[in-house]
Amino acid sequence: MMNFKSNIFLSSRYLILFSLVVFSSCDEETREVTLYDKGQTESNASTTSIAFGEAVSFTSSSTKAVTTDWTFQGGTPATSINSDVSVVYNTPGTFEAVLVVKYIDNSIETKNFTIIVDGVDEPLPFGGIAVSLEGVIEAENYDLGGEGIGYHDVEEENLAVTNGSAVYRDDDGMDIAVGTTVTNVGYINEGEWANYTVSISEAGTFNFDFVVASGATTGGNSIKLQAVDQETGEITALGETGNFANTGGWGTYTTITVPQISLEEGSHTLRLYFTGGGTNLDKINVSAITPAGPIDGLAIFSEQAIINANLGETPVNNGSFVITKVTENVYEGTEAYLYEFDPVNSGNTGNGFALSIMAPTTSPMDATGNNFYNIALKSSSTKNLRLRINTSAGNYWVTLSVATPEYGLLRDGEWHLLKIPFTDFKLNGSGPDDITANLDKITGCLVMRSDDGDFATYSTTPGAFNWYVDNVYMSVE
Repeated sequence: MMNFKSNIFLSSRYLILFSLVVFSSCDEETREVTLYDKGQTESNASTTSIAFGEAVSFTSSSTKAVTTDWTFQGGTPATSINSDVSVVYNTPGTFEAVLVVKYIDNSIETKNFTIIVDGVDEPLPFGGIAVSLEGVIEAENYDLGGEGIGYHDVEEENLAVTNGSAVYRDDDGMDIAVGTTVTNVGYINEGEWANYTVSISEAGTFNFDFVVASGATTGGNSIKLQAVDQETGEITALGETGNFANTGGWGTYTTITVPQISLEEGSHTLRLYFTGGGTNLDKINVSAITPAGPIDGLAIFSEQAIINANLGETPVNNGSFVITKVTENVYEGTEAYLYEFDPVNSGNTGNGFALSIMAPTTSPMDATGNNFYNIALKSSSTKNLRLRINTSAGNYWVTLSVATPEYGLLRDGEWHLLKIPFTDFKLNGSGPDDITANLDKITGCLVMRSDDGDFATYSTTPGAFNWYVDNVYMSVE
C-alpha cells in the first residue's frame, strides 16, 4: 500500500514539473511561420501575325517555376523546355502555342497564344484576267503587285525607257521596250523574274515555245520555267530554254521549245526566272499536245505508240563508254540511256575511238518504207558525234557537228528531238550512196561513235563525250 501511494506522489510531482517546463518555454519564445508567395506565369510572343517562313520568339519569365514546357502547333520546333525559343512557321494557317508551367508547390498553369501565319498574296493577273492556256503569254504582261510580288528587277529604273522606249505600263518595274512590231522584256540581269497567272481549263501536257532574241556575242542565257504554289510560294522547276547562240541581232527572234509540261486544271502562277542577260523575250506560245494515233513507223527504243517494233537490244560498249539506263529527266516515258565517256572504267577502251552498237532484236532489221530516223539527244559535249546505222552492205552515218549544228541539236544540256532523212545517211559518212537501198539489211540500228577529226583532243578526258539517248524510232513521215 505504501508503494502505491509513493508512486502516485512521485507521478504527481513529475507532472507538475513537466507543466512548469512547458509553460516556462511558452513564456520565453514565440515562433513565426512565413507563407511563400505563389509563382507568377509571365510569358510573351514577339508577334502573333507573320508570313509563312518567318519566326516568332517566345519567352517565359515565370517565377518559381520548376518546369517550363512549350508546345507549338504547326511550328519548328514542335516542343521546347527552354524559357526562350524561336519558332519558324513554314505553313500558312492559324496555330496554337501553349506554355505549361509547373511551380514549386506542384501547381500548374497554362498560357495560350494564337499565331496567324499568312500565305502569299493572291495572284493579280495583268488586266484582271488570267491568261487562258493554250494561248499566248506576252512577256510584258506579268502580274500586278509590284516588286517582289509580280516581278523582281535589280534596278528601279526602266532601262528601256531611259534608252528611248515609250512607256508600256504605269506600274512598270521591269525593262519593257516598246517596238514597232514587238514589245519585249529586255535589259535582263541574273536573278530577275516575272510571274504570270494562267488558267487551265483541262488538265494536259503543253509545249512552251519561247520567242527570244540575242545580239550578245556570247548569246542569251537560259530562262527557267517554274511553278509557284499560290498558297505557300514554293517553287517547282518545270523546265528551261538552255543558253542559246546569238540570233543575229536584238530584233531577230527565234523559238526555243520547253516541251511536255504537265499542268492540272485550274489556276496556276508560272514564273520566268532569268539566269543571266543577253536575252530579249517577246512572248511564250503555249500549245496543248494532242494525243495522236500510233506513229506509222518502227520502234527501236521508244515508249510511244508506234505501229511496228523491232526493239534494239541493250547497247554494247565497243569502246570507252559506260552505258546505264536512267529513269529521271528522260525525254518521254520512263527510261533513257546515258552514255558516259570513261576510258578508264569502261572495260573496253576501243581502238582510238568511242563506240557503242545497239543491235536489233531480229537481225537484219527491215525498215523498208520508212523515210526518217528519229532520236532524242541531250548533251553538253562540244565534240562531234557520228550517228550511224550498220548494214550488211556497209556503214552509213551523219556527223552531228558542233560548228554547224543541224536537225535542231543544241549542246545546251537539254533534250532535242532530231528527225533525220534517211537520204542524209551516207556510206562511210560521205557517200555518194545513201542507206535507202539497204534499209532491209540493218544489223546495227543505233550506233554512237566519236568522230576521227577531234577524238584525239579528248581521248583521255572523262565526261567529254557524254550523251543521253531516248525515243529512237523510224517513221514514214
